[in-house]
Amino acid sequence: MLDGHEPGWRAVPTHDPVVQAAANHAVKAINNMFSFLVTFELLEILHAKAEVIEDFAKFDLLLKLRRRGGKVEKYKVEVHKNVGGIFSLNQFLEGY
Repeated sequence: MLDGHEPGWRAVPTHDPVVQAAANHAVKAINNMFSFLVTFELLEILHAKAEVIEDFAKFDLLLKLRRRGGKVEKYKVEVHKNVGGIFSLNQFLEGY
């Protein structure tokens, strides 16, 4: 997926396993932030971009999530992946 290491953001397939893993990490991290008061389920990755900087990758994702209770919302998230393969949620914004 991230072969080539061209500089800058580029569109990547939403079905790519690394993109899926980044999205799943984001949902888990968002759920942990809400302390189980609200839980989200990933419905779809609407858009994905990635940028590789040396051995570090950033993912800019637009996610379609469902809250417990049925409300569907869109969230824009940025997830980072370090050289060790560890994901971290850098930011998330709702209302997209």
